[in-house]
Amino acid sequence: MGWAILLCSAALMVLLFQKMRPSSEPWTFAVSIPEQPVRGPLDLSSEIVTPKGESEFVHGASAVAMPNGGLQAFWYRAPYEGANDAELVSARFDGKEWSPTHVVTTSARVSHDLAIRIKSLANPVPFRRSDKEIWLFFATSRLSGWATCEIGLIRSFDNGATWGPAESLYATPFFNMSHLTKSTPFLFSDGRIGLPVYQEMNRKFPVLLVLDADGHVIDRRRMGKAGKIGYQPMIVATGQSTAIAFVRPLKSRRPREILITRTTDGGQTWTPVEPTNLPNPGGPISAIRYDATHILMAFNDDAKMERNITLALADLDGKTFRRIGVIARMDTDRQDHIVAYPFLIQSGPGQFDVMYSRPIKTINHVRVSSAWIEHGLQQSTAQQ
Repeated sequence: MGWAILLCSAALMVLLFQKMRPSSEPWTFAVSIPEQPVRGPLDLSSEIVTPKGESEFVHGASAVAMPNGGLQAFWYRAPYEGANDAELVSARFDGKEWSPTHVVTTSARVSHDLAIRIKSLANPVPFRRSDKEIWLFFATSRLSGWATCEIGLIRSFDNGATWGPAESLYATPFFNMSHLTKSTPFLFSDGRIGLPVYQEMNRKFPVLLVLDADGHVIDRRRMGKAGKIGYQPMIVATGQSTAIAFVRPLKSRRPREILITRTTDGGQTWTPVEPTNLPNPGGPISAIRYDATHILMAFNDDAKMERNITLALADLDGKTFRRIGVIARMDTDRQDHIVAYPFLIQSGPGQFDVMYSRPIKTINHVRVSSAWIEHGLQQSTAQQ
C-alpha cells in the first residue's frame, strides 16, 4: 500500500511538472510606461476604511482601480490572525467616501467550493482582467500556521459586485501546500499572467508562478537562487525582458534591509538577492512603475519596527533611491499600533493610493497626488 501511494505521488509530480513547462511561449513582459501629469493637491488625503468599533483582526489590505477613478479595497478579517472562520471583505471608494464593508467569501464557503477543509484566509490580491472582470487571488490555510497554505482564486464578471466559487491554483506537487500571495500580478506580452508568490514551509523564498489566460498554473520559477532568502516579492517590469523584484527580508537577517533580485530573460531566471541601502524591519514592499525612468515604492523605512510608511523613487536598475516623504506614522502612544503591509496602486493619471493596516482594528487609505510626489522630490533634492 505504501509503495502504491509513493508511485501515485511520483506519477502526479511528473504530470504536474510536464504541465508546468511550456516550451514555445515568449518570455517578454507587457510593459506599460505611465505618463505622469503633475496634478492634484499638495496635501495627503487619508481615511479609515473599516467601520467604527471593528472588533476583529483586520490585515492584508489591497485595492484595484475602478473605471470611474475610484477604488475597490480588499482585506481579511478574523477573530485573530490565522483563526477559523476568516472572511475576505471589501469596500468601495468613490473619491469622497468609503462604502460599508461587505463579505466577499469565507473559510466555510471556500471549504465548500474546494471540497477540502479550509481553516483560514489571508492576503487577497486583485487583478483586473478586463473592464468588468476582476480576479482575486488569496491564501487559504488548511491547518494551523501559514506554511500549510495554498492559493485560491475567485472571479467577478461584474466589477466586484458578485463573486463566483473558489478555485485552487496548483503551484507544487507537494500536496499543493505552502504558497502564499501578497504582491500585484502582471502581464506577459502574450497574455500570460505573472503571479508573484512565496513559499513559507521550512525555508522562505520568493516564487514566480506563470498562469495561462484561463488562470491555470503552467510554469513556476524560484527567485533569488537557493537558501533562506526572503519572501513576498514585488515584481516591476523595467523593459521587455528585464524586471526587478523587491523582496521582504527575513527578520533574522542582519542588517535589516530591503533585498532585490533581477531578471534579464523575462523572468525565467533571477539573480541572487542583494541588499539595498534602504532599511526594513521585515515588512513587505509595494512598488509600481512611475514613469519612463523611475519606480515608485511604499515601504517601512525603519530597521527595527513598522513605525512609518515612506514613499521613495528608485531608478530602473534598483541602485539609487530618493525618499519623497512619509505618508503614515505609528501612534506614538501605542507601541503596538504599527503601520503595516502597504499596498500601492495608481488609480488615475497623477493619482496614487496606498492601503495599509494597523492590525489592531483598522484598514487605512491614503491618496497621494503626483504634485505631492514632485514637491517632496524637490524638497529632497534641496536638502542634499
